Formats: sequence, structure tokens, C-alpha cells
Amino acid sequence: MEDGTPKSPMAETSKIIRRSVYAFLQRYHYFTSAAALLAFPFSVSVLLSQAYVPSSSTLLPTIYNRLRTLFDAAGFPSSLEFFTVLNQKLSETIFSSILTLPFTLTFLLITKASIIQALKQNKPTFPPTFSSVLTLYNPLLLTHFCNSLLILSANATLFSLLFFAFNCFQGFGFSSPNFLLLLSAAGAVLYSIILANALIVCNLAMVVSGMERWGGYMTILKACVLMRGRTSTALSLALPINMALAAVEALFQYRIRPS
Repeated sequence: MEDGTPKSPMAETSKIIRRSVYAFLQRYHYFTSAAALLAFPFSVSVLLSQAYVPSSSTLLPTIYNRLRTLFDAAGFPSSLEFFTVLNQKLSETIFSSILTLPFTLTFLLITKASIIQALKQNKPTFPPTFSSVLTLYNPLLLTHFCNSLLILSANATLFSLLFFAFNCFQGFGFSSPNFLLLLSAAGAVLYSIILANALIVCNLAMVVSGMERWGGYMTILKACVLMRGRTSTALSLALPINMALAAVEALFQYRIRPS
């Protein structure tokens, strides 16, 4: 605001959304072409990996059993439904990530490179030139690997905190089903918040990597600096988008996955 009054997170969120819609409409034909021709194979691979392959593959049950054994060895209460659901979702995420890895490292990164390149040009052309995409692809690829390590580190840290919390409380005699259920709910909220922030930092790091044409862990550090003081704005932007994507994915699995 002109009078120096700080803007509320909702005001900043609405301003970012308006600018994003304006930028999309300015390059409508380019973005729709990029999504249809470049990102489509990756999207199809993700949906198919979750809809069809798990029913006929032994890889998903293997991952599930390994994670269940790990949770049991860590001392997590196997009777709680929270860890059963968490184990199932982690297994599906790991399974889908393994199967879609070739599409992620090719079509998805090329799509991101082309979109970032379009935002840097006044009149982008489709398809983008090979040289322009290549100058952005290598930094994005390096940043993508660093982001993967960040997500793994965030999950490992969260599971370590949950491990100490459950074992400490059980050691002091707080092992009633109601207390464990309450602790599981608090752990689920903490897990969601920390993972959401990690994903936001990773996405912002990819943008920084493409705009400045250099990748690696330094882009993650710069993304953390840019996020400082704007966490609530970033979460308010990410929450509705992720909920919409989750709803579309759930509807697809409900209609397509065999019963």
C-alpha cells in the first residue's frame, strides 16, 4: 500500500492470483500448447501409474511391507490408522515417482523450462528453440535433484521427531489409545505443515533456477530467503491448488480404477 501499511496475506494472495491470470491470458496460446504437447505425457504417466499398474505389480506391496517393517522397528503403534494411511500414501508416492521418473526428467522439466523462458520473453514462440530450452534445462535438472534430497531430508526429520515423541511419551506411561490418537493428529498436522513448506520452497527454487540460469542448493537457500515473512501467503496460494489437484486425482481413480 502507498501509506506503508503492510498488506495482509489474503491481499497479497489475491494480487498474485490476479497477476498470474493476467500473465496466463497474455500468453494463452503458448501456455495451452505447452501443456497439451509437453506436459501431457507426464500427466498421463502419473495417472496411469496410480490407476492401473498397482493392481498388477509386486513393487507396490514390496514398498508397503518395507515401510511397515520400518515403522514397526521404530516403535510406532501399528494399531493406529494414522500410520497405516501414511504408509499407504508414502508407498503409492514412491511407486509413482519411480515409474514416472523418466517422464519427470524429460517432459516435465522441458515444460517448466519452456514456460519460464516464455515469461522472460515478450513474444515467445512455440515450440521453443532447442538452445533456449537447453540453457534452462541443465540448471533445472540440478535443482530438481537438490529438491529431491530436500524432500527426503524433510521426511526423515519428521519421522525422527515422531519417533522420539511416541517413544518418550510411551516411556513416561502415556500409552492410552485416546492419547496416542491425539498425538497422531498433532503429528499429522505438523507433517502437513512442514511438508507443504518444503514443497513451496522446492517450487520457488525451480523458478529461481530458471530465471537466473543456475541451479543447485544455492537456489534453495535463495528461495528460503524469498519465503521469509511470506509463509502464510505461500500456504494460502498452495492450499487451494493442491486441494483441487487432489480432488481431480481422486475422481480419476474413483472412475477409472477397477473395483
